[in-house]
Amino acid sequence: MLSGLAMVNATALAETSAIEAGTDLDSELKFLAAERQIVVTASKLEERVEKTVATTSVFTQDDIRHIGARNLLDVLRLVPGIGVTQSMLGVREIEVRGVKTLFSDKVLFMLNGHPLDHNLQNAGSTWVYDDLPVDTIKRVEVVRGPGSALYGANAFMAVVNIITQNAKDLNGFHASTGWGSFGNQQYRTSWGKQYDNSAEAALHFNYTNTNGIRSPVEQDSLSTQGLNSLAPGKSHLNEGRYDLEWQLGYQGFKLDGRYINKNMGTFVGPAFALSDRTAQNYDNYFIQLSRSWEILDKLSVTTKVYHDMFSFDSILQVSPDSFLRNALTDTRTGGEIQSNYQLAETQTLIAGFSYASEEQRGLLSEAGSDPGLLQTALPFGKNRDRTRWGVYAQDVWDPLPNLRLTLGARYDEYNDFGGTFNPRLGFNWEFIKNYSLKFSYGTAYRAPAFGELDLINNTILSGNPNLLPEQAETFESGIIAHPVAALTTQATYYRTHIGQIISPVPGQTTLLQYDNSGSMLSEGVELESRYDFSGHLQGSYVAANVVYQHTIQNTLQVPDVPQARANLLLNWALDSHWSAFGHVLVKDATQRSVGDTRPDVPGYALFDLSLLGRNFFAKKVDISFSIYNLFDKRYFDPAPASVPGDYQQAGRAYFGHISLRY
Repeated sequence: MLSGLAMVNATALAETSAIEAGTDLDSELKFLAAERQIVVTASKLEERVEKTVATTSVFTQDDIRHIGARNLLDVLRLVPGIGVTQSMLGVREIEVRGVKTLFSDKVLFMLNGHPLDHNLQNAGSTWVYDDLPVDTIKRVEVVRGPGSALYGANAFMAVVNIITQNAKDLNGFHASTGWGSFGNQQYRTSWGKQYDNSAEAALHFNYTNTNGIRSPVEQDSLSTQGLNSLAPGKSHLNEGRYDLEWQLGYQGFKLDGRYINKNMGTFVGPAFALSDRTAQNYDNYFIQLSRSWEILDKLSVTTKVYHDMFSFDSILQVSPDSFLRNALTDTRTGGEIQSNYQLAETQTLIAGFSYASEEQRGLLSEAGSDPGLLQTALPFGKNRDRTRWGVYAQDVWDPLPNLRLTLGARYDEYNDFGGTFNPRLGFNWEFIKNYSLKFSYGTAYRAPAFGELDLINNTILSGNPNLLPEQAETFESGIIAHPVAALTTQATYYRTHIGQIISPVPGQTTLLQYDNSGSMLSEGVELESRYDFSGHLQGSYVAANVVYQHTIQNTLQVPDVPQARANLLLNWALDSHWSAFGHVLVKDATQRSVGDTRPDVPGYALFDLSLLGRNFFAKKVDISFSIYNLFDKRYFDPAPASVPGDYQQAGRAYFGHISLRY
């Protein structure tokens, strides 16, 4: 009888545990689904993704874990209209809606709302943030389209806001480590604690290192000109980085910041030889003090002051007995004040003012036959100061429960080129239940970088101090539909006209000079769909996005950019602990630039597969294993005409990861 009672009790206990486990899983899935539906970057207000007028994608920490992402680029590759390619410098190029530049200067990256475009010489944020590790990331919000009406410079084609875990998210000690192909190593430790309601602290430390893919590279065509006499070989894109992030709070004040040190080799290009003696060294940090003040029940004010620093000191081997060293330091100091006033339950007004002082110092250019015996040459730029201020306002209003209107504008004034005004407006109208129509219009600008204004020690290209900012004007329209409960579909049409493009003056045959020359037209259609399963498959989903894009500059199709790209994704919940994720990336062929007689770069399809196990050992351990390019596809990113071959990318690769929460 005791045996029978024990069996009954054991059965009841097992059923209770199963019910509790199922309840916990259901609650977690509902929380994650709700988190994916919220965005703050689109309007500087918390709102549902489907209510905002901007075209927005959100990736939660759970999404990032499932896809087996090693760094930020693995996340961005899944966004409709965004492509990632290798550059000759080693950093990656972020293409948005058919627009791609070497320094990705038309995309504004932010960390917890703080702009990261600290490199004033060349603009863009990919120098140290392209391979940002993802273990400390809570969310990634990607807003496609112009964002200068809120964020000013460089919010040209897209804004990427990286939101990291805070003290409440951590609530203890977290650690993780990962190993993979090409000597890839990642280590992370985090700690966070909230002390009542008056104090909080969060610290993150990341270390990553890789030997690089060592892909074969053909001999540089400049060898025939005696500028680079090294034979064909392997790329030397080794990368090592460590960074420390802190978030400290006391009685409403917050002190945030991040320090990054990054060392890397180079891929290959018309100026760099295939050598492991080439070393690019970067230091970057920002520190910010902020506080939010509740002035009235419906009025809040946020103030912040900050200081940013970016520096590099790089040695490049351009031939067996010839080395170049370049160095500089850029700083930015500024502040911002923003007020939010809730005019009514359905209407919120935002207004703000920002000021920044920027400096470039320590420019150095040396040449010699040995890295230790370099002789001083002319500087490649000038010491330079820039001041700028901006004022902005925005009205987010729901005149009807099914209609959202957004209207805003920003004016920025620079001491070196003058002012620029950028408006935005749009609506999101649920004209039939579960069917919404969206429209938006906005402009954006990209300020001239110091390297474009003052590049002087270069035998090929020179700066122009009279440059004006690039300008973009974008129209978007789209429809969001929920034809059945678990299915979301979206179609977006965009048209962007870019004027005053900063590029070398066409037709010059000797020394090229930057100028505001030419224009560009980018238009396309982005299609997205996602179906979430329910029942015993809850947590599983299938999704797809396809983009068709057409970009023309000076009446010619832009080279090195595909006209079509697609992502297919499947996440399958095997049980309450295990899930499998599959991703197929399909990219169309890309055509060459005018005068380049090589065949077009072939398109390709890549297949990635990941297995994720969660909540082991009292919900404290997660593990994952990923295979990238499962079928070992041989594929290439386009290289300039001066390089006879293209940049061969990684074959089949593996990565394993384990994380611990305590």
